[in-house]
Amino acid sequence: MELYERIEQIIVTFRPAFSREATFEWFVLLLWGALLTTQPPAVTSYLNALGLEAAYYSHALHWFHSSGYELDRVCRRWGRWLTHQSDGYRLNGHRVYVGDGIKVSKEGRKMPGVKGMHQESDNISKPEWIRGHYFSALGLLIGLNSAVFVSLIALKLHDGIIATTDEAESRLTEKMAQLCVTHRERGSYAVLDAYYACRIVLQRLRQHHLHLISRSRISTVARAEFSANPKLPKRGRPRQWGAKIKLRDLFDDTDSWLTATVALYGKPVALVYQCFQFYWDSPTEKVLFVLTQQPCGKRMILLSSDLSLSGLEVIEAYTKRFKIEVAFRTLVHLLGGFAYRFWLRALDKVADWPDSMHLLDYDHDIQTQILSKVEAFERFVNLNAIALGLLQVLALEMPKHTWRYFPGWFRTLPKHGYPSERIVRMALQDQQEFVLSKSRAGLLLNKLLADKTGQGKTPKIAAFSQRERQH
Repeated sequence: MELYERIEQIIVTFRPAFSREATFEWFVLLLWGALLTTQPPAVTSYLNALGLEAAYYSHALHWFHSSGYELDRVCRRWGRWLTHQSDGYRLNGHRVYVGDGIKVSKEGRKMPGVKGMHQESDNISKPEWIRGHYFSALGLLIGLNSAVFVSLIALKLHDGIIATTDEAESRLTEKMAQLCVTHRERGSYAVLDAYYACRIVLQRLRQHHLHLISRSRISTVARAEFSANPKLPKRGRPRQWGAKIKLRDLFDDTDSWLTATVALYGKPVALVYQCFQFYWDSPTEKVLFVLTQQPCGKRMILLSSDLSLSGLEVIEAYTKRFKIEVAFRTLVHLLGGFAYRFWLRALDKVADWPDSMHLLDYDHDIQTQILSKVEAFERFVNLNAIALGLLQVLALEMPKHTWRYFPGWFRTLPKHGYPSERIVRMALQDQQEFVLSKSRAGLLLNKLLADKTGQGKTPKIAAFSQRERQH
């Protein structure tokens, strides 16, 4: 099986998510355009990569605003396909999801949802204050051993626009919890950053039989189990919480702690750890706290809502959280997944450092246009996220095919032998004209392009066939 054939096997599974054939066909074309383009990311580049003329630009642009499908259905279909694959990182026999947020710089003065944001980073190349969009993302860990990717399932614009009065009081933590509940399977684990380690997220996940693994602040205070004394009755409501326990104080004696060597950011690190079970978010359900300390003295407190996990399992699961940062970087630099340029003509220019946009301040027609434009943002981003996931699947399933078609060379290869997403994309781009020139009847992309151009071959393929005849 060729790389193209495997991609189209996966793409066909998205058909039930679209109520119209035309919207599905344009989904296929735009997805292939995102994979094959060598130009800066844009709708025009996607069409140029497939050899489609400028007359199809308005059709392609309409797909991002079409009412013929729902983005949530497409994301759920993609997540369901990934969870049914045998190759995947598992914990206690269940899938492991990773969630985080990303701030994307946008300078558009007529782009809905743009607001001033502060970002903390040790990287001096990142400015402290930016104008842009904030996306919450949820991905699934796929792969085995050292070759592990986070395949992004859904990305939602969760800040910058307030649609209702109730939403004004909702937090990013609540929206992340809802994103996890919507796209995760029962009994699975969510590995989230310390920002999401709070009572709201933990209790919401527990209600839907999901587990949380996260990092807690070093100043966290837990509670011991409360034992009532019937001989000392007191007035008022009975106590539920036990004595306070400052987890920071438990680091005073680490001589008797367990030792382990784990991979942090790809490098083995020896550390000591110890497990404790205390009450934290609820007086009736305990939380597993794993306290770790590295040889350099750096301390970290991890928590898990699943008490059956060992301390080492919690540590190893949390070390995979940085994989979503790698996925963000690849999505930005390889595919340009956040390079959308949709703007709203009817919108007044926003201030230099705008705050969140309140929809109730606008007319009903403008509100509808704003929500449609936000949907277009999310569709562009998730289209590229699916394209990135396809590259990751090919890297794991067909590494030998990828290396065979790779047009370049390396002095040193990865130790695990699996190619990166960039290498898979270069292999696809190198084989583009060769595969399509065969005019295979079962190739969906070739059929759609022939229908659009009204001939058996696209302009690119026709030119390629002519060069073959000359030689």
